[in-house]
Order: sequence, then C-alpha cells, then structure tokens
Amino acid sequence: MMDAKTETNARRGTPAGRSAHNGNEQYRQDRPGPGIDLPVVGHVEYKSAGFLAGLGVAGAVGVIEWPVAAAVGIGYALARRE
Repeated sequence: MMDAKTETNARRGTPAGRSAHNGNEQYRQDRPGPGIDLPVVGHVEYKSAGFLAGLGVAGAVGVIEWPVAAAVGIGYALARRE
C-alpha cells in the first residue's frame, strides 16, 4: 500500500519529465549563456573569453609561439560556432 507522499511523488514525475512538457525547452536552448557582447565578434560566453584571453597572454609572453596561439584560438572559435 502506498502512503500519500509516495503516491503524490509517483504521480508528479521527475522535474526533468515535467520541464519537457511545458514548452519552455526550446526557449532555454536558444538563450545564450552569460557573457559579453563584443562589436566585431558578437556574444562571447565568459568561459570562452577567459580561455581566449589566457591563450592571448600565453602567446604574447612567449609561453607558446604566437602562430600556435592564433591557430588554437581560431580552431576553438570555429568549433564553438553555432
């Protein structure tokens, strides 16, 4: 015999199951993540901006050669492009 709490949870379903049916799924996927808007590049998420800034600093200081840093940055940007 199920008690009232177990019966309510079984009927309610999981939170993921509920969100798939309320129509907000498409809205959440279309929204960009938190970040900054740059004039030429467009919207860049914070984690991507941090990676690219670190890559630029490493190339400028000489930790890695600047053509390698440029190639990695361009490859990363192309891979993240939607």
